[in-house]
Amino acid sequence: MRRDTPPKSSSLVGVWTPDHRKLAAIGMRIRRGVTSHGFSLNIDPDLSAFDHFVACGMSDVRTTSLREVAEEQGLPAPGEAAVRDAVARALGAVTPG
Repeated sequence: MRRDTPPKSSSLVGVWTPDHRKLAAIGMRIRRGVTSHGFSLNIDPDLSAFDHFVACGMSDVRTTSLREVAEEQGLPAPGEAAVRDAVARALGAVTPG
């Protein structure tokens, strides 16, 4: 789900659930003419770690994981290899087969 960033507020770039929990972070920066970019996707982390800091500088944001979302829907959680392969296919790194 897309969350629009209100004017003059922290960036809401990432992947969000319909109830506004953050599932993935996306980042980019340019420093001295060099770009760095990447993303993190929460597959099955210890979510209690997010209780000890303010994720993405937004105190009202709750972080979630693929495992948590799948369990809420009564579905099996995807494993790391399945997620890796799905991301690679989505980015065109491998062809579906």
